Amino acid sequence: MHYRYKWLIKIQQTPLNHRFPETLSIRPGPHLAPVQRPINRSLSSRPRHSSGGTLKKAQGPPHHHGCAATQARQPGKDNQTHQTTINGIELSKMGENVIESAAPEETPFHLTDVDKWVLSQTDETFKCHDWEELREILANNQLHILKRRPSDLRRYIKWSAETKAKYGSTTNFLLAQRLPKAWGKPPFIPASDIPFSDPSDYCVLKNDWPYGFEPGISHIVVWTRTPIATDDTVGDMTPESRKTVSDFIKRFFVDRLGPRGEDKVLWFKNWVALQSVRTVDHVHVLVRDVEPEIMEEWTRELECHKAQ
Repeated sequence: MHYRYKWLIKIQQTPLNHRFPETLSIRPGPHLAPVQRPINRSLSSRPRHSSGGTLKKAQGPPHHHGCAATQARQPGKDNQTHQTTINGIELSKMGENVIESAAPEETPFHLTDVDKWVLSQTDETFKCHDWEELREILANNQLHILKRRPSDLRRYIKWSAETKAKYGSTTNFLLAQRLPKAWGKPPFIPASDIPFSDPSDYCVLKNDWPYGFEPGISHIVVWTRTPIATDDTVGDMTPESRKTVSDFIKRFFVDRLGPRGEDKVLWFKNWVALQSVRTVDHVHVLVRDVEPEIMEEWTRELECHKAQ
């Protein structure tokens, strides 16, 4: 399918009828504990894809998340979709002049109202996520708060369209250009049935399309050809697989960073229904203040990953 890109040239920063404040409020649903506070942060996009750095919008149980070796809490049964508001007004009710002003006519994936709002902004007015905000986002299962810089979102839309036109899907691109050649094509044959136990079965890559973080924060995706066990209801990680992932994060990332390494690592995993790339399991890892040499060590290509 061929996509039109005229909108990429014509997007302008059109003044909107509403002057947006720098903060928004997210109303937490009843599944959040009483001690948890609403997040007051800058407007954000909802996640869609994970391979390129984006994830799908949550429609039910929350995402898995964790901080270093800390286990993520299990999703509740009474989760509700959070309402995003600006200055007390729900974004979905602000009118076409707000949410449609910068929306392209044709895109390779669905743009949320928040995406459209982000596209109406400039990088100069964009507020990057800091580390404490990320900790709070993951603690409250608020992954839809994560957003890219406006210029990065525009480039990501263009890249997605071109990639799908050339490869047919993001998954095909990953298999052809990013994942280990030794893996071949699905269904994979892992060396071990236990995820992350054999280095040939997992691959650590920097996210090609990270969210808008403050300097010093990096986004990593760990891909595994060994399936991560999930339950039969919503595709949630089982207690055993959650512990397996948590132990790997501690062993591979936290311990490598030395004392207080747990303060420099956050992680999360989407439940199956949210994954746009379901063929290959993966875990998202956020790290801060990590030296380039260590990042290179983590993400280098291993001999066991090369084509035989």
